[in-house]
Amino acid sequence: MRQVRPADWLTRGWLEAAPPTLIFHAREKLAVTLARGGFRLLAALAAHAETSGWGVEIVPYSRETADLALAQGGHLHVFLEDRPAYAPNAFHAVPGYLRGYWYFDEIGTRNNSSHRLRRFDARLVAEKFAQNFHARLAEQFVAENFSKFQQLARGSSPVPQGCLALFAQDFLTPRWHKHYLTVPELIETAVAARGNRPLCIKPHPNNSPVELDWIARHHAPEQGVWVTDASIHDLLSACDCVLTVTSAVGFEAFLHRKPVVLAGQTDFAQNAITLTDPAKLPEAIAAAMAQDWPHEKFLAWFLRQNCIEDHPRALPIVLDRIRAKGFRLGPDAGFY
Repeated sequence: MRQVRPADWLTRGWLEAAPPTLIFHAREKLAVTLARGGFRLLAALAAHAETSGWGVEIVPYSRETADLALAQGGHLHVFLEDRPAYAPNAFHAVPGYLRGYWYFDEIGTRNNSSHRLRRFDARLVAEKFAQNFHARLAEQFVAENFSKFQQLARGSSPVPQGCLALFAQDFLTPRWHKHYLTVPELIETAVAARGNRPLCIKPHPNNSPVELDWIARHHAPEQGVWVTDASIHDLLSACDCVLTVTSAVGFEAFLHRKPVVLAGQTDFAQNAITLTDPAKLPEAIAAAMAQDWPHEKFLAWFLRQNCIEDHPRALPIVLDRIRAKGFRLGPDAGFY
């Protein structure tokens, strides 16, 4: 097991005097898991760096130590944190939307990653490969009723077919995120714009008691509005369209081949409709439902060509990205 350094261990003096070192910056929970080798890809990277003569350290993440490290300009830093920051010696690595896939990006993670800047062209993704890849993911997540948070058993709570499924999240915009509508604005707009479709609203496990109470007051089955704790996979299976601000469930909806309307900045907006004007929600829903989305190909492109599999076999991809920034961990032929 590796050592997690004390919070005040990283100093300018150490950075300037130390030999080349791979430094992971992580908050406590991720740092502990990283130290015991729980992240297979990063463990393989650390082992490769040590074999190549580099030092490897794990330090607690803080904005101050991150700024210090980036200003010093040396060593190679991997930040397990959502704060975006570009530097010639920095990468950002956090778990992705589906278990087993990670970001390893030189700009940021999730909505701040370089993924959102890339053009998705379905013509460049092999259809048979994408179908097989989608089938494996569906077996792993849909068939097993698996998501980031624990779900009720499938069928525990009835869900009306053909509904709009709205997935709530934090009412306050998280740091480093961009929301075009707040969660309350999206809920109230959806209630008014649902038309003849039932609207199912699923609170988020992280909603505060005050937020949960506010959402619960919208439960009115006689008016076609349900607040439910049903499994997300029951909701995604039954719905005609998914509404969310930036929740990862918008990405999980692609497993169910469902159209998605987003109300914030994400890095998977290439396969969804993004709403910036609440008055246009009906048009956004209609546009999302009218399009034939290439869900299987998008999942294959996003996860296999942008994210990194959490497995040692994906280490060459990480080393290629590191080499492209001018760092060589281990011998090579001097060109690539």
